[in-house]
Amino acid sequence: MPDRLAFVHGTLITDSGPVPDSLVLAQAGRITYAGPWAEVPPDCTVIDATGLHVSPGFIDIHVHGADGSDFMDATPEDLHRVFAYHARHGVTALCPTTATASHPEIIACLEAINAYRSGPLTTARALGAHIEGPYLCQSKRGCHLPEFVRPPVEAEWRELLEHGPLSTMTLAPELPGARPLIEALRRQGIIPSVGHSEALYHEIVEALDWGASHATHLYCAMTDAMNNRWRGTPNPRSAGIVEAVYLEDRLSSELITDGKHLSREMMLLAFRNKGYEKLAIISDAMRATGMPDGEYTFGPRHGMVTVVKDREARIPDGTALASSVFAMDEMVRIFQQATRVPLWQAIRMASLTPAEILGVDDELGSLRPGKAADIILLDDVCQVHGTWIAGQKIN
Repeated sequence: MPDRLAFVHGTLITDSGPVPDSLVLAQAGRITYAGPWAEVPPDCTVIDATGLHVSPGFIDIHVHGADGSDFMDATPEDLHRVFAYHARHGVTALCPTTATASHPEIIACLEAINAYRSGPLTTARALGAHIEGPYLCQSKRGCHLPEFVRPPVEAEWRELLEHGPLSTMTLAPELPGARPLIEALRRQGIIPSVGHSEALYHEIVEALDWGASHATHLYCAMTDAMNNRWRGTPNPRSAGIVEAVYLEDRLSSELITDGKHLSREMMLLAFRNKGYEKLAIISDAMRATGMPDGEYTFGPRHGMVTVVKDREARIPDGTALASSVFAMDEMVRIFQQATRVPLWQAIRMASLTPAEILGVDDELGSLRPGKAADIILLDDVCQVHGTWIAGQKIN
């Protein structure tokens, strides 16, 4: 593969706006220049980006599968299939996300992810895993298998931490035993994320004091004021996680922007409250992503059966959505077209913002000199025209 690349005449997407007629140079897998047009050094392989956006690659911090496979399948073939699918859709790095299952199955998934990380970089980068469950609120479990939903067990979660690296763990902070887990996660630099939870506002504030800093898929499987809940207290405590996300600067969050989970108004409300610097776009994609309508399991192959019809996945009784079947390029396009925010801001929510949430923005998330040359070419409707990871063309 060529060592020196020059992306010429495209519109550079930066973290503060677009730069038309730009030049982006990369050498040895690193960005060496990104800015207004300048003289192209000799001996470069030139990529003509006229009419396209030269963008940092997408970073998906919540993704389960695609192309018929799930990370919980825990085989090299299945993992490669998932990574390759998302790389074709502009994802250059992602957090492989587990599903609620037996403890040995989750451990096997982590071992498979580590095996992938130790191999050659031929598709998207594997960041630390995102453990979604099993420490969830039973009533907010969504499509996760109910028989494995449980409060934190210290011996169990310590083994999960030992089998890392982990980037994030989603848990319900109101569960007994949540505090020592959140504190342990924070000590190890892992993000405790509140989600699949009935926690009320004051419980979220307590979790923030323990070290939580993120909320999983805003609006989905969580409390908000519309529930108007009282729970064992003499005074009404109606506010929940949604209000905490809006009011607490310590909390970042994420949106599933497929147009199935959230209305335009809900997406715009979240954007206006949190802004593009605290709100990440995610895919939450499951194994049916890229597949025809039909029945698929969420998580492990023996997991919750979901029915996909017209690109909408639901649990069998039809009462709840079950993950998504959209890739990140589609998520960015749908969000931008629905809200009419500037395209560069929507792209930032899928690149630099998740990198900042994970604390990897010194290496990933924007095309600044010294950072990894993880580059995608996009047209005005976010169709991917090429993906480079560490300066190597993936598709």
